[in-house]
Amino acid sequence: MKKKKAIISVIILSAVVIWGISKYRAHDNNAASSLIYVQAVEVKESSLPSRTNAIGTLTAHSVDITPELPGHVKEVYFTDGTFVKQGTALIQLDDAVYKAKYESAKAHLAYSENDFRRKHLLGKQGAIAQQAIDQAEADVKEKRAIAEENRVMLNKMRMLAPFDGIVGKCNVGPGDYVKTGDKLVSLTDKKHLRIEYNVPEKYLPALHLQQQVHISSSTYPGKIFTGKVTFISPTISATNRSVEIYAAVSNDADELAPGMFVNVNHMLGVNEKVMMIPARSLVPILDGQQVYRIVDGKAYAVSVLTGKRNHEAVQITQGLNFGDTVITDGQIKLKNGALVKVKS
Repeated sequence: MKKKKAIISVIILSAVVIWGISKYRAHDNNAASSLIYVQAVEVKESSLPSRTNAIGTLTAHSVDITPELPGHVKEVYFTDGTFVKQGTALIQLDDAVYKAKYESAKAHLAYSENDFRRKHLLGKQGAIAQQAIDQAEADVKEKRAIAEENRVMLNKMRMLAPFDGIVGKCNVGPGDYVKTGDKLVSLTDKKHLRIEYNVPEKYLPALHLQQQVHISSSTYPGKIFTGKVTFISPTISATNRSVEIYAAVSNDADELAPGMFVNVNHMLGVNEKVMMIPARSLVPILDGQQVYRIVDGKAYAVSVLTGKRNHEAVQITQGLNFGDTVITDGQIKLKNGALVKVKS
């Protein structure tokens, strides 16, 4: 009987031990199965370029070549649509009358200069009054001014290119009579263009001359052109509360054209010590966005406010601190307080 009781006791004890081991292993397996592997980063200080976008229009420096004096067109020296250098003769008006006047003025000047030299020599010998010498000198100055005036008038009969550029369609031909102010041809500088655009007044404190701008156009997908700010309006438009800006852009390759609409990316500077995290860390919620922060091996949801973005990262303005660890991948299956382990 005693032997039978001993066997029963051993069996019961063994069963208890086996049950305890099984329960321990089950608990251990459940704990292991509740651990979620994630990827995470530490929140560190970053630099964030500050910029604003606008739609701009390209313009070029262009002038109309007009005569200052009336006359008949004698010769046209250019072909429509060609490039000309500064100082190139474009149109010559009939200048025969002005040539004659200039030659006459030069002759009168030469006579006056000789007369003044003679009287000046006689004055040194005491053979002539000082008044006569002074009068001769005044006459020289007058004749020199008349000669210079006629030279200028003669030169005005030939119209020159005031800068390098492309001439447009000529509106006259040899023999045509033109009046003062008539538009004979246009000249456009396409090598040095200007972008005209507006930015909201809130950016006024951050605007400075020589800031860089990047421009793009649907005409050249994926291509970026650069320019620099050359003008900032001293006043703010009362119509739309914006600041007018010009930026110069080089067009040496002749790819851009005046009148083209372009997208403008105005670089305002760089913000230092900005809190940036990968954009994929964000989890949308009903009233905003949140991220999961790891504390003592557990994930906790934190609501955040975001600021500016770039291609891969987003600025956090509220909700996190520098040094926090936030989950970047694997947060979709997380619950608040879940055990997590960062993949190495």
